[in-house]
Formats: sequence, C-alpha cells, structure tokens
Amino acid sequence: MHSENINHAFLDPVVAGDQVDVYYHFGLSSADPVIERLRDVRAIVMAGSGARIDEFARTWSRMNGDAEITALPKEERFVTRYCAGVLFASHGMGMPSASIAVQELMRLVYFLKRGDLDALAEVFWARVGTSGGVGLPGGTIVVTTEGVMADLRPYRVLNGGMGEYWFDSTFPRDVAEDIVAANSSSGLKVVLGKTVAGNEFFLEQFRLDGAVCMETPETKMAWLEWIHDNGVRNIEMEGAMLAGYLNHWGFPRFAMICCTLLDRLQGDQVTATPEQLGKYSDDSGAALMAYLTSTLGPSGPA
Repeated sequence: MHSENINHAFLDPVVAGDQVDVYYHFGLSSADPVIERLRDVRAIVMAGSGARIDEFARTWSRMNGDAEITALPKEERFVTRYCAGVLFASHGMGMPSASIAVQELMRLVYFLKRGDLDALAEVFWARVGTSGGVGLPGGTIVVTTEGVMADLRPYRVLNGGMGEYWFDSTFPRDVAEDIVAANSSSGLKVVLGKTVAGNEFFLEQFRLDGAVCMETPETKMAWLEWIHDNGVRNIEMEGAMLAGYLNHWGFPRFAMICCTLLDRLQGDQVTATPEQLGKYSDDSGAALMAYLTSTLGPSGPA
C-alpha cells in the first residue's frame, strides 16, 4: 500500500475514535453499531444496478450455507448488502456516480481494517457489469487489463484551472489471468483486453443514435477501429476511475468483469432479447462467483 497517498490527516482520527466519518451516500457512519458486522470484509463487489447487487448477495448467501445478509437501510443512491465476508454495493452509472461510491467505500474499508495496511492489501475489489464489445459478439466476458478514457489515455480529473490529476488506470494482470483460469471449465467465453471508460454514453462513445450527435458513420468507425487496433475490447463507463483510485492507494487485488451486450463495430443499439440480456448479466456474475469461490471459498453460515 502507498501510505503517502492515503489521506491520513482525515482518516486516522476516525480510526482513533476522535471523530466520526459519515459515509453519507450509503446511510452509514463509523459510529453505527452495524459497522461491527462488516469487520471481517474480504472483498468489495460493485455493480451499477441495485437489483443486481441484491441478486449477487442472495447468490453468495446460498453458496455459503444461507449465510445472513445485512442490508444497509439507505437506498436512495446506492444499494448495499453484506454477506459472508463480501460487501456488495451498487455505484450507479458513470464515473461521477461511481467515484462517490468508491471514495466512500475506501474510507469505510480503511476504518474497518483499523488503518492496518497489510489487512487493507488483502481486500479484493471487483466491478461487475455489462459493456459494449469492440470486435466481440454479445455474450463475451471481458476481464480488463487496463482502463483508458476515450482518447486511450489513463484516467484523469480536472485540477481547477491548474491542469489535471493523472492516475494509473491499469488492472493487476495476475488477478485478471486468475479470473480467466477460474472460469476455464465454465463454458463461458472469457477474454482479456483493454476497456474504454466513457464520461458520456453517447458522444464519448461515438454513437450515432443520441439526441445530440456530433459524429458521422465514417468518424465513428474510424474511432472504433482505432481503439480496437490498440487492444480495446469493450466500452463501459466506470473502470478507468476504479483502477485509478485503487492504484493510488496501492491495492494489489482488483478486477473488472463485464459481459458484452453487442459488438459496436456492427451497430449502436442493443437488440438482444430480454432473455439474452438476462443471461449476459448472469454470466458476468457467474464469472465473478467462480473466482470468489476459488479465492475466498464458501465460509458456511455466518
């Protein structure tokens, strides 16, 4: 862990009990009694949809002897469940929303592990979701090796009028390869590749079907072919930020697992049936669960 990049000035007094940290968007604070149920957290699993989070928690509970599920009561912004060592949390759509969830979850995990950097380094993080494929058919699961923005550069945020803060948005290669290995006999098509994280669903992803359209068929295809030639295999909206912030603290174990809904080289609109879309979502979750089982293992009833 990179201790020098951790906000010790704010976080250490919370660990010491000198001040309370309010994880506002999760409806939780460091003084809440429910915190003690979360102390043994070993993994953080994030997804965009609250319904998917609830489903993941129920699946993990069944895999762990019907272990108890703890639900945090506030769900206006994010849905959160805790079960058998895994904290499941939704993050909404896009990097602005997801960055709020990730920042508050990092603060929470720091408190739960009492600022112990070795214990923090043992926590596995994952984002599971759906994406647009680039040269891959719908139903392909992409495990990300590097998150990049639409210009193929790393994640960055504006520093007022002074420039930009840049982050390392690569994903740990060994973890990505372990996820592929854990699914080698699953029958799922799992591949490695770079992922573009768009700040915007239509313009930054070069779609032609938005209410505001700035591209032509020619510029769209030129961009898609350019990113494909540079190793990008899918497009979503959160991964570069996730990798950037986790790398900033030095977390060694994190991943992104996204199933493709369509091949953007073939079109912009999702035309899969509801049944196909349900299977795509289930498959990305199954790929995650295979890896969690291989690393955490069923722990039995809580």
